[in-house]
Amino acid sequence: MSAVHRSIGNVMVLLQRPGDGRILTVRHQASSWHSPGMLTVVGGRLEGGEFLDEGAVRELAEEVGIHIGPDRLRFCQLLHFHAADGERVIGAAFTVREWEGTPYNREPGTHTELVWVDPAAPPPDCHPFTHAVLTHFATGRLYANVIAPELLGGEAG
Repeated sequence: MSAVHRSIGNVMVLLQRPGDGRILTVRHQASSWHSPGMLTVVGGRLEGGEFLDEGAVRELAEEVGIHIGPDRLRFCQLLHFHAADGERVIGAAFTVREWEGTPYNREPGTHTELVWVDPAAPPPDCHPFTHAVLTHFATGRLYANVIAPELLGGEAG
């Protein structure tokens, strides 16, 4: 019997801090079903009828309270992630380098803290998908296939 596969549309926003180029991440609660205690970039699944840019703007406002127009988004990456549970995530990442206001944790029931990270040296507690997003962003790679570490014997690609 073959595994059930379902595809998910995902958007990510790499809010890049002026000056040092660090990217904002959120740490998930230990009870998270997909990223317990791990860091992920701002983002999530598209909602019904949303375009990629609309979802990215919504996620940025929902998670960290930054409100921008879609014209501030800059496409930077497309990733196709194969998770061990059969989920297939196609994710579009956008950078934002200019905004007003200070990011804050708008979802304390979901996230415990905000952490600025160096995309060229992601911390070990990043979700494997986030690790790939940050690493590929730092090297300028526009597309990547990413396989869950448990499918590779421990390494993300």
